[in-house]
Amino acid sequence: MKILIVNTLYAPNQIGGAEKSVQKFAEHLAMRNVKVGVMTLGEKEEFYELNGVKIWRLKIQNNYWPFLNKKRSKIDKLRWHIKDIRNRSYKNKVTEIIHDFKPSIIHTNNLTGFSVFIWEVAKNFQLKIVHTLRDYYLQCPNVSKFKNNTVCENVCLDCKTLSFFKKKESQNVHYVAGISDFILKDHINRGYFTKAKKGVVYNGFTISIAKEKKENVIKKEVIFGFIGQINSSKGIELLLKSFVDLKSFKNWKLIIAGSTSEAYKNKLKTIYNSDKIEYLGYIQSENFYKKIDVLVVPSIWNEPFGRVVLEGMIHRKIVIASNRGGIPELLKKNPTFIFDPEKNELSSLLRKIIERPGILDSYKINRNDLLEFSIEKTVRSYKNVYQSLLEE
Repeated sequence: MKILIVNTLYAPNQIGGAEKSVQKFAEHLAMRNVKVGVMTLGEKEEFYELNGVKIWRLKIQNNYWPFLNKKRSKIDKLRWHIKDIRNRSYKNKVTEIIHDFKPSIIHTNNLTGFSVFIWEVAKNFQLKIVHTLRDYYLQCPNVSKFKNNTVCENVCLDCKTLSFFKKKESQNVHYVAGISDFILKDHINRGYFTKAKKGVVYNGFTISIAKEKKENVIKKEVIFGFIGQINSSKGIELLLKSFVDLKSFKNWKLIIAGSTSEAYKNKLKTIYNSDKIEYLGYIQSENFYKKIDVLVVPSIWNEPFGRVVLEGMIHRKIVIASNRGGIPELLKKNPTFIFDPEKNELSSLLRKIIERPGILDSYKINRNDLLEFSIEKTVRSYKNVYQSLLEE
């Protein structure tokens, strides 16, 4: 069996959780006697091998590389997105790679930059197509369905226009997987993938067997933590406001880990000033989790999965998180630690924990529950999908 995986970014180019998940999956698939290739994008063309995986990096065929955090004009962005509706520029190169690698299945993931035209190429080769929903690219060119600090409940006219062809092309997919039930239903209910078989396949993690119990929370001072991209969609401002509202309490500390611009960080420090809030900048997650008792995930956009929630639980930390997107699926055993970011529930929950830290003892972290998200299960699930499609 040969599987050709497609994802916009791949190691060493990484921005978010999708790239980590795809790399881990590809490498563990390769460990199980499957020949794995990856097609990805970059600023230049190159071929290399990494941990048993063949990687073809194609040079971006659009008017700019979109991951430089450089401001672009509205006209430049519109031109980029229009070309990305059906970008035929990769046809020859993708055809060449398919001829060379001869995959049994093409497994697409994030398609920003590639466009759904890649499904047309795969169809011409009569390849079975598996697609994993990791973002909202097929509905929203900005991939987030989040605008002006608000979740887009309905698809706007611009997004409908730019996504019309994507919905049409989704009918070429043979199997669609959501990394959460939420993101799968969000697409199915809007008319995507009507001909495809469907299922939920969660992201896969290495589940340690070293510890069976969560770490005890320090009772004198509860140390809360936030790790990830520091921006409004991740709820950083909601988090800071909630803690500053609790400044009369002394038995807490908040540690913030993650990169952002100096200007934005200084703005946050000015508005939400407190000597009990510490900014660490970028830090290895293993070192971060050693410093905290409780992880807070205050996302206000609909997270397709919520990778950091699982990472916190795997590190045996108590996680309190918003009810957005796929996050509640990860905290089914701990519903009292989920809050609605549109209400004042985060402040109330934090106050409750600070006043009575003993309530954290009710938090459940069970290894058997975590195994539902093991990389072994993820690989096994997809191998079963591949085999089923090839036997049709």
